[in-house]
Amino acid sequence: MVEFLFRHSKPRPIQSDVMREVYSAVSAGQHLLLHAPTGIGKTDAVLSPALTYALDAGKTVVFLSPKISQHKMALDVARGIMKKHGVRFRVVEVVGRQYLCIHPFARKLRGDEFYELCKRLRDAEACPHYVKYYRSEELPWALVGGSVADHETAMDVGLEREICPYELLSDLLPDADLVIGDYFHVFSPRVGKVFLKKLGKALGDIVLLVDEAHNLPERVRSVMSVSTSLAMLRGAADEVRPFDSELAEDLLSAAEELESRASSLAAGVAVEISASDLHDVFPFPFEDTAEALRTAGQEFLEYTGKRKSYALRLARFLELWDQEGPFLRYIRLTDRGNVFVTMRALDPSSLSGPLFDEIHASVLFSGTLHPLEMYRDLLGIPVERVRMRSYPSPFPRENRLVLAVPTVTTRYSRRGSTEFQRIGELVSRTILAVPGNVAVFFPSYDLLNAIQSYVSIPGRLLLVQQPNMPPSAVSSLLERFRANRGRAVLFAVAGGSLAEGVDYPGEDLLAAIIVGIPLAEMDLERRALIDYYERKFRKGWLYGYIYPAITRVLQAAGRVIRSGNDRGAIVLLDERYTWRNYRNAFPPDFQPRVVSDPVPELQRFFS
Repeated sequence: MVEFLFRHSKPRPIQSDVMREVYSAVSAGQHLLLHAPTGIGKTDAVLSPALTYALDAGKTVVFLSPKISQHKMALDVARGIMKKHGVRFRVVEVVGRQYLCIHPFARKLRGDEFYELCKRLRDAEACPHYVKYYRSEELPWALVGGSVADHETAMDVGLEREICPYELLSDLLPDADLVIGDYFHVFSPRVGKVFLKKLGKALGDIVLLVDEAHNLPERVRSVMSVSTSLAMLRGAADEVRPFDSELAEDLLSAAEELESRASSLAAGVAVEISASDLHDVFPFPFEDTAEALRTAGQEFLEYTGKRKSYALRLARFLELWDQEGPFLRYIRLTDRGNVFVTMRALDPSSLSGPLFDEIHASVLFSGTLHPLEMYRDLLGIPVERVRMRSYPSPFPRENRLVLAVPTVTTRYSRRGSTEFQRIGELVSRTILAVPGNVAVFFPSYDLLNAIQSYVSIPGRLLLVQQPNMPPSAVSSLLERFRANRGRAVLFAVAGGSLAEGVDYPGEDLLAAIIVGIPLAEMDLERRALIDYYERKFRKGWLYGYIYPAITRVLQAAGRVIRSGNDRGAIVLLDERYTWRNYRNAFPPDFQPRVVSDPVPELQRFFS
């Protein structure tokens, strides 16, 4: 019987089952897909057995999450294990180089602009913090002063000693038993290559743990995709003119040709093109032009002190445009006259599949990793090495009320003021039947705004999420929602920042109302994705359309019940929730009860 490195006195019942399954999978060199609803204690249940195995087998555990804010839980687990068991192992948290930069100018840049300037400064030994770090004779672990090196400690050391925090953390990686980072550290072709080189380990020596893994296929597709525009071409021409006037003229000629070709397009409609079509529009060699743009863009940033460079962004686009694989390439004219040229990846497995072939073992886990077969297929995980396990919610069923109301819908054929008024009145009555905070999640901002005008909730404070809210504004909105416990109502978008990855514990949230089904817009890209998945898996509509929408529903619904003591209600407002193809997409332990009026049910539940 294996004794797990577990930080608590004893695991919960389901947690014990998960821990044994994780240990069995990683010790056998397999990939475990784990659907485990909120409340199981997934981070402990996955990290503890993985560390128990890896420390004994000489493997390195790499724990990935989609946000830096989610690193803390893994760090707490590691520290708790050390404290309880008296063991010592080395933990390194890695974040992006630009997040740790203390250079007074470079730290103001973002994206490609930052990385290009940083590389230039390092190559020329012109960054004082980089140079000072590598001239220091102190050992990296001595600088950190312990066995856990998180990014905040590295930043404090860097500021105090005026050395580069990123290089400090990077030098610690070869000795790390546990590395905590972002998806990009493994699944970005550019960042992953650098990370693995600094780690100094082969993929076969890594046990990979992926938190909130339902996000992974889309994140992988995004790192494989690129876009440029008419405005970017003209902006790049302006930037490079002082350094390369001939290149500037080539870019302006390309911009004129692109604008001419797009003039016959209908605004807002995307039209598919081939890779070769763009070579007819841009009459210059892409590889050589990208190199010239990179040089000129670096000079532009250095001499002007600007924070971004169109030239550098255009260089990356040209470098990636001709790569082979299942990509959708299209051109689109906007209402304001700008023209976009985009290349979107259709198949994340072309990048992730080879990684899973070589990685020793992995555990991909989430409260909404359903159906498991879809994630196996989309990520290209080898069938002969995969295990798929789904666990029920550990919370008492009587603590959660799940209702589906088929009397309204947001279907396109029914959208209009009459239906919006009916939805608004139903939302109002439902909110007022809940004796506490309520969140209402909509498929889009357009529908939120259309329905909001018909909502009347006297005595309640209405807080509304806006498009492109900065993180500080989102935090402020959440603070007001929590501070007004008992009377606050939040209007937000399913799939947005307030519907995923945010905890509303206890009485912070008593009910979630989900209006409509948050289906993706049926545009050229969505149709291409559905067609591709249909050809490859014979499940185009499910993988490309229905399941992603239900995942957004489950994520929004999961905000309500966060602990064993929570009680809450989930109300789904749309007739389609009673249709077989949507009902069958829910996990077995999430089956709504159909009612024509949710108010009496809510009143009984909360009484």
